Amino acid sequence: MNSRQTKKCLKKQINKLQSDNDLMRRIITDSPSMLELYNLYTKPLNVTRTTMPFHEYRAKRFLPPDRPNDAGFIALFKREIEKDLFECIKENIVYEVDTECITPTITASIFIGRK
Repeated sequence: MNSRQTKKCLKKQINKLQSDNDLMRRIITDSPSMLELYNLYTKPLNVTRTTMPFHEYRAKRFLPPDRPNDAGFIALFKREIEKDLFECIKENIVYEVDTECITPTITASIFIGRK
């Protein structure tokens, strides 16, 4: 394909994209909700990214050597490990009580990162 044909093909693609863009703009301007969605997807958000080191908490339990695949022992040790981890992180849990809804709710959240 020579350069003239390439330019002609690119010009057709540009014209097609421009007509598609015009159609989208007409659809969007008719509906305020569509305009809001379009703005959310096209406008960049002001986001700053920083690195934060996270602290890893670990707990370990040894399985009995005679029954390493016993589901009962594994479930028991999982619960014990959960209790150990909870003791380590419970001071970092933030609780919020919301009584504005019909049913009062309590929400807990946790972020464990170290500065």
